[in-house]
Amino acid sequence: MNHFAVFELSRKHGPPRIDLRTAKIIDSYGFEGRATRAINHRALNDVSRDDLDFYGWFYAFLGFEDLLFYLYPIALELDKSKSLDCIDSFMYSLYRFVPAESSKLDSSDQQALIEGLRWIWDAVPLGYTDWVQCPNLVKAIGISVSWDDLS
Repeated sequence: MNHFAVFELSRKHGPPRIDLRTAKIIDSYGFEGRATRAINHRALNDVSRDDLDFYGWFYAFLGFEDLLFYLYPIALELDKSKSLDCIDSFMYSLYRFVPAESSKLDSSDQQALIEGLRWIWDAVPLGYTDWVQCPNLVKAIGISVSWDDLS
């Protein structure tokens, strides 16, 4: 499937104001000693799987537009590998902004966001990403899940 709309949505919101390395530094109260991997996420093709793995748990420090920038690289990598440690952190962080912030997007960007979420949904089996814990995201893509579905 061609996910050009998701690519364009992510491209439109880059480069991120807060990138993953900066998020790690924020998490470390300004200490850079653990943010040892240099990154330069100016464009979507600058984001590598290694970057996503190294800085996988710091999405909570990103704003909505920063998360939109990372949507395409994350969905693409998840679709390729069927596994990505950062997906839960990404989903929980994006969940905070849907629908309040996402409703402020124009209609084509809203549709691209839904397409990106659907791409993530289709890429991994139910339960891998904690969709049940993100009811706003589930509602946005028009699916129904419950704890019973996970067993």
